[in-house]
Amino acid sequence: MFTNVGSWKLTLAAVLAVLFVAGVAQTQAAADKGKLGAFQKKLNQKGFTVQEGSVDFPEILGMCCRCELPSCYGNNASSTYGLFALPPAPGQSTVNPYAEWFTEDENLPEDWSYWWRMRSDEAVVFIGPTPPKVSYFGFTAYVYDRFVPGLDPESECQCQTGKTCPRPQPASVFERYPVYSSLGDTLNQMTINVPGGRHDPYDKNVVILMAADRNIARAVRHELIAAGYPANSINLLPVSPSIARLGLDSKDDTVSLLMRVAPIPGTDVTPYHDVPKSIFRITPNKPVPADALAPIAPPDLSPRGTGETELALLPAVDALGQAVIAKYSDYSVTPIKMASLPEGYNCLENTQNCLADNRDTIYVSPAYNIIELTPLQNLTLKEGEFYVAYGVIHPKVNKATYSNISVMGWGRKAAPVMVNHQEMVGSARYYLDSGVDPETIDKIYAFKIARSYGCVDSEPCKEVGFECGIGIPSDEDVALVFRAYVEPSTAVGPALGEVILDRILKFAPKSQ
Repeated sequence: MFTNVGSWKLTLAAVLAVLFVAGVAQTQAAADKGKLGAFQKKLNQKGFTVQEGSVDFPEILGMCCRCELPSCYGNNASSTYGLFALPPAPGQSTVNPYAEWFTEDENLPEDWSYWWRMRSDEAVVFIGPTPPKVSYFGFTAYVYDRFVPGLDPESECQCQTGKTCPRPQPASVFERYPVYSSLGDTLNQMTINVPGGRHDPYDKNVVILMAADRNIARAVRHELIAAGYPANSINLLPVSPSIARLGLDSKDDTVSLLMRVAPIPGTDVTPYHDVPKSIFRITPNKPVPADALAPIAPPDLSPRGTGETELALLPAVDALGQAVIAKYSDYSVTPIKMASLPEGYNCLENTQNCLADNRDTIYVSPAYNIIELTPLQNLTLKEGEFYVAYGVIHPKVNKATYSNISVMGWGRKAAPVMVNHQEMVGSARYYLDSGVDPETIDKIYAFKIARSYGCVDSEPCKEVGFECGIGIPSDEDVALVFRAYVEPSTAVGPALGEVILDRILKFAPKSQ
């Protein structure tokens, strides 16, 4: 009931505002649909077949635990992932990796996959909005898997807790190794072309164009602009045939596009998942002869590093480590040796699994066998045991935009628990009450990772259960993986030599 004229006017104004916003949204949606239709029509007229795929934000951990993915690929526990499914190319007879699973489990149309073969004269185009304001977003092109004669697919099944794969690998991955290696820099919020400029890259309509041939890229770009997409919204992600072995045969590589979205802690980005987005496979009706192609060269990579380091904080980090050991003097302590993961080009050269690497970050983890991706140390986390991670909060010294710790099970490469850099601030004070400069102490951190009921008092601490998806099974090794995303002054991940590597101490009762 309206109680007075003023409140009636306010209510009417609110209703009109909602109707106005809804009307604007409907008008925008109609305009976007019109441009999509015009784009497809123009390409059809120019002799291209246009096949639309789907853009999905699946629940990676759930799929992994149900063995609907062969691995969680060392997922970032703070991020959601956009996966881009495409149908086979016209005339393609080879089944793309895991298309059998995705048809069965994800209800994708038959033979669609998140990882697809691509002709040298094809293009793939994503059209849609960037996320709302987030800690980070990025689009990365990958080679997913590569033909390796005689490879036993059972040896590469990582959807397991022991050595036996609980689900047979499909025929589509026989003799194929999952290199999952990036093909160059990522398009992130600092580097992506958006209407209005990069100072405000959120909620902007963008186009991502993947292509291996300059002429095809030019032709598709021309039709995008003719359909009404601004030139300053179009971004090229090259798939250089010097790097990727392109084609539709069983011995050719498969490629993919992956989107990462890391929300600001405490915010919900799931409504963005449902915002309309489109992905298209664009194929010339008449294949372009090899001698008429203009291959795109391998892209230049953004240089990492500024020359400035974190080493001034080394004494404080060392002191913090000693304080942590002293705090838990009733336990046996083992330092865990650390290593960095390789980058995409290295994995392609060496046929090793890069687990969907991203040049926008560095990856620091316990040392491991780089070919078999198996741990070299005792990384159990039994009841009564715990880890303490410590080091520099990289965003506090401008070596990263955001950073985190992902608590990962080594078998599935699944990370259900995460500590973000905001949670790290102040944690060192629990261990160091004096002896460190006040301006320094909140630039370093120490955080405990324990099993259920292992966090006590006011410890900076997170617990890890045992159930896959929300925890890590007891028969899986546990690894803490550290990321430091996007140095502000370079718009790419920091140089490893300029940061102090995060450290891990393992504590176990002395009776063990």
